[in-house]
Amino acid sequence: MMAELNQEQTKNNDVKEKKEKDKKEKKEKKEKKHKKEDGTKEKKEKKDKDGKHKDKKEKKEKKHKDKEHKKDKKEKKEKKEKKEKKDTEVGDKPVAKRRLHVVKHLQAKKKRQEKNSEQKVLLKTEDDYEPVNRWWEREDGAESGKRGAKKWDTFEHHGLLFAPDYEPINVPLVYDGQEVYLPPEAEEIAYYWTSVKGTPYEVKDIFIKNFWKTFKEYLPKNSPIKDFKKCDFTKLSNHREAERQKRLNRSKEEKEAEKAKTAKETEWYSHAIVNGVREKLGNFRLEPPQLFRGRGEHPKQGLLKKRTFPESVTLNIAETACVPKVCGMPGHAWRDIVHENTVQWIATFEDGLLQDSKYVSFAATSGLKGQPDMLKYDRAKRLVSKIDQIRDSYRSLMKSKKPADRQKATATYFIDKLALRVGGEKDTEEEADTVGCCSLRVEHLKLTEPLTIHLDFLGKDSIRYTNSVEVTKEVFDNVQGFISGKAPTAQVFDKIAPADLNEYFKQFMDDLSAKVFRTYNASFTLQAELNRFEVKNRSSFSQDQLYQFYNDANRQVAILCNHQKAESKGHAQSMEKMRNAQKEMERNYKALKRHVQALQQGKPIQDASAKLPKDAKAAEKKMHEVKARLLRHRTAIETKEANKTVSLGTSKVNYMDPRITVAWCKKVDLAIEKVFPKTIRTKFPWAMHFPSSYVFE
Repeated sequence: MMAELNQEQTKNNDVKEKKEKDKKEKKEKKEKKHKKEDGTKEKKEKKDKDGKHKDKKEKKEKKHKDKEHKKDKKEKKEKKEKKEKKDTEVGDKPVAKRRLHVVKHLQAKKKRQEKNSEQKVLLKTEDDYEPVNRWWEREDGAESGKRGAKKWDTFEHHGLLFAPDYEPINVPLVYDGQEVYLPPEAEEIAYYWTSVKGTPYEVKDIFIKNFWKTFKEYLPKNSPIKDFKKCDFTKLSNHREAERQKRLNRSKEEKEAEKAKTAKETEWYSHAIVNGVREKLGNFRLEPPQLFRGRGEHPKQGLLKKRTFPESVTLNIAETACVPKVCGMPGHAWRDIVHENTVQWIATFEDGLLQDSKYVSFAATSGLKGQPDMLKYDRAKRLVSKIDQIRDSYRSLMKSKKPADRQKATATYFIDKLALRVGGEKDTEEEADTVGCCSLRVEHLKLTEPLTIHLDFLGKDSIRYTNSVEVTKEVFDNVQGFISGKAPTAQVFDKIAPADLNEYFKQFMDDLSAKVFRTYNASFTLQAELNRFEVKNRSSFSQDQLYQFYNDANRQVAILCNHQKAESKGHAQSMEKMRNAQKEMERNYKALKRHVQALQQGKPIQDASAKLPKDAKAAEKKMHEVKARLLRHRTAIETKEANKTVSLGTSKVNYMDPRITVAWCKKVDLAIEKVFPKTIRTKFPWAMHFPSSYVFE
């Protein structure tokens, strides 16, 4: 019993202790909660206090900023008012405010348009980033440019771009007053005729005869067209002119779109890969069919140059390269594929009209063209050291008892002294009757005592060569003997051929031919003419005067080589405009001169309204500027007149060693861009690094 009571009491005590413990824990929790609430309250009070301080600080800063803003606004307003006041006054005369507002409106409109307009993006191609092929710095240099040397190990290209088909225009030919619609083939030939309207070919008998012969072949058998004189091509000509005007009147956007389209079409064909280097090609676009014009009195002018098809084209490409597809011409195939690595051409085809082979080669700016150029001028330079020996030889041969030796010596004299081409026999039924040294006829020469020979003949490209030259007694006597008793059409040098001359030249240099003499003569003459310039007087020459000096030297070379051109149609009109401009410049210069004198002497200005400087120094400066422009204009007139029938470009591109020009320009500090346009600079990159000390000797 007692044990049960003790057990119950213990149990009650445990319950009591537990209650007290729970009560204590609750009290502690409550105190902790109150403490936490007090801390949160303190933090909140602190935060509120800090926020009030921050707001006060921000308000203070804002007030300061507003004050600064008002100050800036006031300054801007004052500046604007000051500017408007300045803009609305010219001297003491106010300008109408309405006019000012209009100007400002237009300026704002222009700015908006510029902002809204599309930004022009300059497209870059491989040509802009690709480094120059500096082949001349390699160990072998131009060795691969030699005839018969290996040109490539790997070689690939995309073939040729063929001319598009003719698209019929359905415009009639008027025959004897009646409209006649032609079949597409005949219409195409008639349309080609309209391309010569207004040119000398339109009235040339041989051209008309050959055209009519061709045109009749394409007319239907039952065609009423029988007589050329009854044909009226006016409607076809009008259509061509309308198309031309349409092209001329295209918008800038249309022209750019057309240019982009053409570039896209041609970029696929424009380059070849040679030994891993991208090289530009030349005439990869085959010319469209047309009426052959030729030069001079070519017997085939007026005949049709037909369209070239792939079946007549042979491609040259590496064996490992893929053969190009014939693009845009389904059903056609190349004539043949060859792998000749000792030649420069990428394709060859037969010209059906002229019956000769045409070649598609690399551009003049390519390395494969530059290497032979460099070798050509090096060969001409080596001739300088041999020329005296050659001259002694042919002077000795002139007294030989053998007629062939005397003819050989005399012909060499003409090639050396007159820079004549060697010439050769020609079929005058197939080619124009042009001659060179070896093909001169008796009718081309006239002798005048004591020692003058007059030459008059058609040279290359039917350019007339006329010259009267005083020769040595041996030359005069020999020529007199060569033509004595011969008919006018007989050859002067009937005992020799060009091959005999070239064989003779090889006694002195293995690679010497008659062609080298022209390069030598052109380069030697240019060097001699430029040597006349006294460098010590350089400071007294302007860039324009130096350019004029160079042009005068260039002209002497062109005259020596008979590089002529026809006077342009608009030359007289252009000269008249230039002379009128000169008169106006002279009047302005005289007026300025009087004005300067009046200012210097303190005299009243006669025409105060004229736009002339009121300050004597400024007026004098302007007078000198006008005088300089006048002198430049006079020089330009003289140059244009002197060069109206002389072609300066031919000798620059083909005969004068470019290193002579580069060296002289460096010596006298003349910009190379003045004398060599970009096309020539890119043709001769190997010559641009030569120093001013280079001399052709």
